Parts: sequence; C-alpha cells; structure tokens
Amino acid sequence: MQNIVGSPVSRENFKNRQVNLQKALRYLKNGNSFLILGIRRTGKSSFLQQTAYLLGQENKQNICIELNCQGFNSMLDFYKNLYDEMPKSMQTKFKKFLGDSMQLPKKLIDAFTDVVSSAGFGGANIELRDKLINYSKPFEQLITTFFKEEKQVYLFLDELPFFFENIHQSTNNIQEITQVLTQLRGWRDAGLPMGITGSLNLHQQLEHLGISRKLLAGLNTIELNPFTHEESRSFIAELAKADSLDWWTPEITEKLLSLLPDYIPYFLQYTYNELVVHECKTPEAVEEVYHNQITTGLFKDFTYQFDERLRVYSEEELAAAMAILDVIALDEDIKLSEIQTKAGKVFNYEVLVRLIDYEFIKLSGKQEYSYSLQIIKNWWITKRGLKE
Repeated sequence: MQNIVGSPVSRENFKNRQVNLQKALRYLKNGNSFLILGIRRTGKSSFLQQTAYLLGQENKQNICIELNCQGFNSMLDFYKNLYDEMPKSMQTKFKKFLGDSMQLPKKLIDAFTDVVSSAGFGGANIELRDKLINYSKPFEQLITTFFKEEKQVYLFLDELPFFFENIHQSTNNIQEITQVLTQLRGWRDAGLPMGITGSLNLHQQLEHLGISRKLLAGLNTIELNPFTHEESRSFIAELAKADSLDWWTPEITEKLLSLLPDYIPYFLQYTYNELVVHECKTPEAVEEVYHNQITTGLFKDFTYQFDERLRVYSEEELAAAMAILDVIALDEDIKLSEIQTKAGKVFNYEVLVRLIDYEFIKLSGKQEYSYSLQIIKNWWITKRGLKE
C-alpha cells in the first residue's frame, strides 16, 4: 500500500468504503446510476475509480468508460474523449454507426472520431462546436440507440461540474450545459448506467446557473463521510506496515488521531507523510510537528473554499448566513425552531438550505443541524472570534 497524497487511488491502495462500494456496484449492475456526494478531499474520485476497477474484475466483458471532465471546455471535447476511451472494437462500430445513419455531417463525425485532436482544427473548432450544438438532438438520439444495443457498458464521469464551469467561464453558454445534462439524462433513461462525481456540488452549481435540478433525475446519491476512528486507525497501521516502520507504535497513531479534527482520507495521508518525514518517534514529537508544520498548510488549503462560497450572497443574505452559522457554532445539534429564535429577524430559510448545499452545515435524521466537519466549525469560530 502506497501513501499517495492528493491524487486518486484505487486497487490495493483503496481502503474502506465497503458498504458504499457494494451499493454502487448493485446500482450499476441493475441499470441504475449514482451521484457521489461528499465534501472536498473525502476520496470521491478514488471511489469512482475503485468502482470501475471492481466492475472490470467481476466480469471481463464489462466495459467501463472513464472520463475525467476537468479539462473539457465544450461538447466537442466531451464527445472526442468519450470516443477515445472506448475499446477499439467499439470505436469501429461507433464510427460506422454514425456514418450509416446519414444524420450528421461527415466533418462533424470526423471531428471527434479522428486521431487528430479537436484542437487541431484551429479556427474551424468554433464552427464545429456550434455545429455540434445545432445537431445535439439527433446526436443524442443516435448515441442513445447505440448504447441500447451495447451490453455491459458503464460510464464514469469524474469532475463533471468542472466541465460545466469551464463552459460557463469561456462562453457563458447555459444552453450548451443544459444540452449535455439533457443528453446524459437521456442515456440514463435508455439504460446506460453511470457514476458521476466532482469537487463542486453539482446541485449547488445548477442552482447558481439557473438550471433545473430535474435534469439530474434518475441519479441515486451515495454520500461519502469521513472515516470512523477504527477505519482511520487501520488505515494508518497499513501505511506504517507498508513502509516497514519499526518505530511506529500504536501510541503514535492514537496521538495523530487525537489531533486531527476530522478523519478525511487526505488529512490522514498528508499528516502521516509529514510525521514520517520528520521521524516523529514519540507522541510528543507528533504533537510538535503537527502544530508547527502541518496545521497551517493543510487546513488553510481546505478552508479557503468556504470564504469563496460566502461571496455569492447578497449583503442581506450574508447577514443571515453569518447569524445562522454563529448560532450553530455555539449550539451543535440544534433544531430549526431554536435557530429561528436565536438568529432573530435576519433569519432566512432559503439561506439555511443553501448553507447545506454549500457544505457548511448538515441536517441529521433527527432534524438537527450541525457543522459538516469539525474543521469548518473551528475555522468559523476563529474567524468570528466566538467563544463556545
């Protein structure tokens, strides 16, 4: 087992999440699709890769098409990469199928089935992009028909929200984003199972862009929570065993776990790596390095995103958000009626719901509100100068 910090992991480097993995596999094998929800750095991309790997291990006839959408800027990019990730035999059938249909211009088919990158078309790339948007309906229907005839095909889309963000930033084209979502929904309805994830909250993003969440219909949700204490202890023990660290003791592990506010996989990997580099052979050494070397870089990188999310609020909404966050910071596991009373006149229910979408807070099965992670609560208390 390697200590891979920051990049997705799979196979023997992927640990825990067994119940969620079984749920994901069952969804897919029964023709269902899922959207992975989870706060940043909880291992969503790793989970997607591991699911695809396990499907391939179960049956060599399963075809898993895996796309990292983070660098896509248009539908043309998306379709070209979809084609590139198909097995060679499927590529041949796909290109012939599109050509035989006589519904699409040959130049458009060549744009994403040719070995030349779409970027190689130069100035014609914009023309091709517009043409693809104009032909999106017949194209959607053709691909839907094609995948209906193909058996045991699964589509995995990592970082899908970044794709939509790239489109919006480059062209401000809501129509193109809507068309992609419509096509994906059509494929799901036709029986193409897919797993989707991303570092951004897809529901939150669509709301911000003014796009109906109905386009996500047919997506079951799988939520990735932080590891439990026992899962974290086992995870660290396996890392130390793989590194053959004869000086790493259970006491060091427990000290590490007592210092971390949340057991997010990335936090565990990062912290473990720092402690090994500094050869922290005692609990006292662990605490010193943790406070002097680890906390600043690790947590500052994680919490900056929440400052950015607050900037989308209007002045009035921001006042409500701050009041709500203050109340919950001082009184965890609190009921809605209590939040309304303590926040007073500035309380806004829509802002409360958006704070859940923005991953600041969560609602439990007992209808109580609390912070999504301890690290977010600690950051907010420090930021606001609150006293618990």
